[in-house]
Amino acid sequence: MVCVSPGPADVHFLWEKNGRELEVCVPMQTHALPDGRALVLSWLRDALRESAEYRCSALSWAGNKTSRARVTVTRLEATQQERWTRELASWRAVVGEHDRMMQNWRKAWESCNQDVF
Repeated sequence: MVCVSPGPADVHFLWEKNGRELEVCVPMQTHALPDGRALVLSWLRDALRESAEYRCSALSWAGNKTSRARVTVTRLEATQQERWTRELASWRAVVGEHDRMMQNWRKAWESCNQDVF
């Protein structure tokens, strides 16, 4: 699973599984943007043996935003086509959530900048 967030340079992520903070080393990359903001990318790889809800929270001084994904495991012996279909649906959900998060950050950023100028 992937979480991407543009925003203030202090953006960081909190990953949870079934409401509990994950205590694993989660990779994160930060790219500075010319306007002083940062684009932060984090990803999580987990063994899917049972259904679970994952949450990725982007936290910063400007506010917090949480994305949720419900992963449902129906059976372990899925065919390759079934795996591909589930993975594609999951990526579509992630991309949709990412788009909504980007729009919200943009609105917040524009709102903050209107007050400054």
